[in-house]
Parts: sequence; structure tokens; C-alpha cells
Amino acid sequence: MNLGKYEIETYYVVVNGQTKTRQRVIYTGFNNEDIFIERYYGTIRDGYKGSNTFFKNLTWTNIRSHIVGESIVVNDNGTPPKPLIYLSISSIESIQRDGEETLIIYDNQIEPINLEFISKHDCDQAYSLLNYVLQNQNVDIDSIINDITPPVIFFNEYFYGLEVKLDGSNLSGPFSSEDGNTFRVDVKLSDFEGPIPITKNDIITGLIYSVSDNRDGELIATEQDILIYKDVINVDNEIDEILGVGVYLCKFYLKDLGQNQNNSIVIFSVT
Repeated sequence: MNLGKYEIETYYVVVNGQTKTRQRVIYTGFNNEDIFIERYYGTIRDGYKGSNTFFKNLTWTNIRSHIVGESIVVNDNGTPPKPLIYLSISSIESIQRDGEETLIIYDNQIEPINLEFISKHDCDQAYSLLNYVLQNQNVDIDSIINDITPPVIFFNEYFYGLEVKLDGSNLSGPFSSEDGNTFRVDVKLSDFEGPIPITKNDIITGLIYSVSDNRDGELIATEQDILIYKDVINVDNEIDEILGVGVYLCKFYLKDLGQNQNNSIVIFSVT
């Protein structure tokens, strides 16, 4: 038997100088009658189904520090802004994407919270921001700016004994993607001591020393982050591995949590 649904609003009050959590529960029956109760803890009444807490029309700047190192607040869009909900940093278990514009926060004290943003960019920034705060609890969110910096790839100086060069330059490495957009490795098959064919995993292990992001820290490159093209970057020229003589363009599509993308290209000239 399904009698309706319930929604939970969590808020904070100060009792004898201490902050306490309260929850207002709204039971909505099929007769459209709402019943309001307050609780410390509780269970779902028989015949009712749960409904996640939901906040809409948000930007990433709606998320601010409440008490630095302890809690965050999600504000509305008013002037001045008013708090929609407070969250203890230590009680947040995980944050998940739900489509392009919604995040779900799983908290061990309250039901899941849905945050719906006005754009994909705001959702991406909020996802990156919240994960950063979980890893760096003492950061003041109010001091964090919009993240538009892609992750940086640090290349090995040599790829299976062959020099990794900055294309069009006589400089010596090792290089990173901050030095330029295009790099090259000249492979002479008769002298090459590496694997043939060259797979995406070979490229990752032989070419990349590390990947670092200004906000997300160390990242791991996977085969899904690499596309290989023969002669020219075109969907019709995409291949799975470097097979033999020819010019191959290896393009990276590494993204951080904010979806900033590294588009470095490494040219493999195989003779």
C-alpha cells in the first residue's frame, strides 16, 4: 500500500550555546494533506516512500564555508543570500553526479541531497569544489576561484630509449604539457627496443611520468584518455595501436573533476 511520500528539511538551531540538528518532516498523502512534524531521529512511516531533499537553480558560488574546517552552507540566490542547508564536512560520505547538472550528496546524518545547477559548468565546478573540500577540510571555500586550469602531463625524458622532444624546438627535456601542445618521438624500427605494435598502455607507461592537477592533485591516465590517429586527426583515421611505418598522432583527452581538458598531442614518426 502506497499512502504518499515524505520530504525532510534539515536545519540547525542553537540550544544552550550548542548547535543542534533538527529535521522537519513533511508527510504528503494522496489527499493532498500535509502533516509537519519535527524530529531528532526517526523512521519512515509504514506505507510512505522517501523523497530526497532537492534544491534547484544553483550556481557553484552558492556553496560557501559556514564554519571553516567544519561545515559548509548552500545558499539561495537572494540578496543577501539565505542558507538553504548546512552540511557537516565530516559527515559527507560521497558526492555523485546525476546527469550533467545535478549532484547527489550522501550524508550519514540525513537523507541524500540533490543539488540541481543552472548549467553544466556550474555543476562541474561544484563537483570539483566539494571534492576538494573533502580532501582539504580547512580550506576557506570563499577564497576559491573558478577553476579553468586543465591537468598537466609530465612526460618521461625518453620513450623506450628514444628522446621525447618538444615539436619544433631544439630544447632538451624532460617536458610537460605546460611547455607546449605538441611533442614528438622519432622511431626507427631497426633500432627500436620497445614493443611493436605500440599500444595505448605502452604509451601511458612509457611516455607519462605523472599527471597533476591544480585542484584535484595526482590523476591517473587510462586508455580511455587517449586516441590514436593515422596521418591526420579524423574520426575515419582513428586506430587502436601504432602498427608500423607511418605518422601517428596520439591525442590526450585528460580531464579533471571540473572537466578542464588537456589536449596535448604526441606525434610518433615511425620509419
